[in-house]
Amino acid sequence: MAPATRRRAAPDRTGTGSGILRPEHEERTSGIAAIGTDRTAGPGSAESDDQMTETAALPVRLVVTGDPTVDWMVIAPTGTHPSNLHASYQWESGNAAQIGVQAGGAALLRSTIEAACAVALPDGAVTVDGVVVPPEALADPRNGDVTRGYQVWQQYPARTGAREPVWRLYEFLGRQPAVAAGSWPAVTGRIDCVVLDDANLGFRNTLDAWSFLGATDDASAPGHVLYKLANPFGAGPLWQTLAAHYADRLTVYCAVGDLRKEHAPVGQPLAWERTAQEVERAVRDRPDLAAAARVIVSLGMSGAVVVPRDGPATLVYDALHQEGDWERLRPGAPLGLGTCLVAALAVGCARDGAAPDWHAAVRGGLWAARVLHDQGHVVGTERATGLRFPEVAVARAIADGAPDDAFQTAAVPADDGWRLFAIAAADDELRVATRIALEGDEEAVRGLPVERMGAWASVDRTEIESVRSVRNIVTEYLAQARKTRPLNLAVFGPPGAGKSFAIKQMAKEWSAGGIPIATLEFNLSQFGGEADLAAALQRVRDAAVEQTLPLVFWDEFDSTTEGRELGWLVRFLAPMQDGSFVEDGVTRPIGPAIFVFAGGTHATMASFKARAIEFRGAKATDFVSRLRGFVDVLGPNPAGPDDRTYVLRRALLLRALLRGRAPRMFTGGRLHIDPGVLRALLGVPAYLHGSRSMESVIDMSALAGSLRYERSALPAPHQLDLHVDAAAFLELVRREPDR
Repeated sequence: MAPATRRRAAPDRTGTGSGILRPEHEERTSGIAAIGTDRTAGPGSAESDDQMTETAALPVRLVVTGDPTVDWMVIAPTGTHPSNLHASYQWESGNAAQIGVQAGGAALLRSTIEAACAVALPDGAVTVDGVVVPPEALADPRNGDVTRGYQVWQQYPARTGAREPVWRLYEFLGRQPAVAAGSWPAVTGRIDCVVLDDANLGFRNTLDAWSFLGATDDASAPGHVLYKLANPFGAGPLWQTLAAHYADRLTVYCAVGDLRKEHAPVGQPLAWERTAQEVERAVRDRPDLAAAARVIVSLGMSGAVVVPRDGPATLVYDALHQEGDWERLRPGAPLGLGTCLVAALAVGCARDGAAPDWHAAVRGGLWAARVLHDQGHVVGTERATGLRFPEVAVARAIADGAPDDAFQTAAVPADDGWRLFAIAAADDELRVATRIALEGDEEAVRGLPVERMGAWASVDRTEIESVRSVRNIVTEYLAQARKTRPLNLAVFGPPGAGKSFAIKQMAKEWSAGGIPIATLEFNLSQFGGEADLAAALQRVRDAAVEQTLPLVFWDEFDSTTEGRELGWLVRFLAPMQDGSFVEDGVTRPIGPAIFVFAGGTHATMASFKARAIEFRGAKATDFVSRLRGFVDVLGPNPAGPDDRTYVLRRALLLRALLRGRAPRMFTGGRLHIDPGVLRALLGVPAYLHGSRSMESVIDMSALAGSLRYERSALPAPHQLDLHVDAAAFLELVRREPDR
């Protein structure tokens, strides 16, 4: 049986338990002007003013069609799973899997749009027609009229560490195509906006399904076409029709994962700036996509790029989370992003007519997707054993839109070196840094991209990209089923920059994910010879035997040994490459481990590589070839004359240090500190020993028992001179604010 077309009249409340999703609100009736111009009369018709007024009162008409599915849900039992019991006890277990079902695909999109329009628009302002799944397909899993998908659902904590459980997708088991090619009822009459959900399940190749998409000079042609697209792109007669006749009205939506599957050079998320430019170039480099009026590419639940045919692209982004970050904190497979985002676009078209606010609609769609994942599916009211899509919550989220502070927007320039900070921070850097230190980055500057891992934070694009790339490399290593040799990384930075701090904070994420970490630190400048290195590697072996993952810091690996510059490098070649070392003539395997080589004499990888090329006798180039990633840590001092973000790094570090040292100086997240002291801590020309010096100044201050960091708490000038230029520091303390 073919999918039916449902018109939004009185909602079905028969309570049959068929699984068809129905709006949980009353029907609304009355009207507003239709989208764009009246298309019920042809060009040049001589309608009277009364006729035009009557036509203008018609409700906006949306048609939603495409590939529907029936989603059969195996709902995993809570508590002790029967599979964990001996066979003789499994039948006694009261915890059993249950079965649920819901309409999916285009049918779910239609009902979501219908529900959101009922909340967002006045009574009768819009009618929604569209595909629905026949009741018999929802009643019998053997019914093959509609493509069937099979899923496993289970309870997860709402977010990592939370106790409240929610129902989320655990595993997608696959799909079973419909037994026969589908057919779709004809759509006739005036259409203001058509929404096409193309999952490549037959709709795109069935001309009768979308025969109502005639030439654009037809009076019934839609003013907006929203196309939810899946792989492959640019294929089939539907795409050819849209490109030929509707390009100027066409808004294409796709997920970045589908774009990557089309061989687009969009890398894994390192920095919002890089990702936005890569997505824009990938879209514009495809003539098929570039022909559309606009293409919207979602980047997980944290952002999207809107690429118009004319004009610059726009990045919609969460400053605190990049692609995948928000979801990573909330276990369970996310789903429904495309449904929420396209539904928000449709509501925007219905609400705003010929000129929708596309960026606001994208923000609302992203927010609705987060609401969906946060809340999870809810227990059905008609069948207590079933789960259902949280239609009411999602509809309300789309109708209300995203909170102002949830997502920011920024135009994407052509400059490869652009930084969102230059857009987000209209004030000078010191003023912004002052607000960050006092209020925290989330409150101080909306839109300032901040990367966080535990207590580590950065606002510098170069540093963020470097750390995220290493995290991606480590994630891949951890996912390997069999690890036969260490993963080799390097970290560079000026003295006191906190070179190992970011990696250690990263390790806390791994531990929280259930991976036991054993942290070992060795300073090679204190080793006397190969015997010391062999003893250290034996400790690494011991940690691996104890079923922990050794995280090994080799500090000052570039130091001199036995009078030879970079003399240690050659002795690490075999452990790095082969995963073994020789002790007393016996070759011993090391096992899985993460080696982090921290430079002591080179502040950057570029500096180390330059010396490696000059000094070939130390096998430095062989050493570099065995590295899989590196991080250049900047620290609190300026990296050069063009470094504008060092004062922001100081603000983040200062706030983190005081949080640990003097938590009573914070009230409701606001730091209490003398303005002159803050000005000096942020503006002093240099910290002589990097981050350690800022920490030392705080440790030397008399803060015990205080609720505010007063200037009287500062150490004596001769003590300050150990870590800063005391005269310059105290001059900043005494300086009037307007000087």
